[in-house]
Amino acid sequence: MIKARLAGLALLAAAACAPAGAETAPSGSGMAAAAQPAPASHVYWPVVTARTDWNTISSQPDCVRLRCFEAPRPVSRLDNPQRHHAGVDLFANAGDAVIAVEDGTVIGFYPFLRAATGEMSYAMLVAHEGYVANYGEVRENSLAAHNLRIGSTVRGGQRIATVSDTAQLHFETYRAGTTRNYSWGYHAERPAAVIDPTPRLQSLALSGQRLLP
Repeated sequence: MIKARLAGLALLAAAACAPAGAETAPSGSGMAAAAQPAPASHVYWPVVTARTDWNTISSQPDCVRLRCFEAPRPVSRLDNPQRHHAGVDLFANAGDAVIAVEDGTVIGFYPFLRAATGEMSYAMLVAHEGYVANYGEVRENSLAAHNLRIGSTVRGGQRIATVSDTAQLHFETYRAGTTRNYSWGYHAERPAAVIDPTPRLQSLALSGQRLLP
């Protein structure tokens, strides 16, 4: 009986430590049931959005709207693709907040992709424990707006950027030590540094914390 009460108190204490406005992310369509849940108290879904399809993770073989890892690029030349998609595009709205999925250090920030509106989006590289994440297609003012610079330490759940006019977050993962994103030629082997982000995103959607707008 005493052990049961202590276990109950431990659960209550863990719940009290969860960030305000956070909820455990439920699973969504397109996520593999085999994904291994990550510790919910330490990891977060990377976008704060009101979209109902926020946790739709495009993956093979369906590859919803060609947003999945390995999809052919550019989309406008599917008859003769030039490269593979090295990340997964997550549904979002322009202006949505981007948050660090866990603790890390900002190691890169540079122009990435021009939106249809003409806005140049940026790549933000953050070194996390054991890997590097590219939070791609964010706004140029993301560092200044969040009082960050190259070398800044960020905490899991901290707002680090803003989704650009591309209205999506392009999420890539790389081996530790990577300092820039990779372009992956369509007929070339996958670069050794490139890691498929799909399992990590599936885990975050299952067991991470989702911050609400």
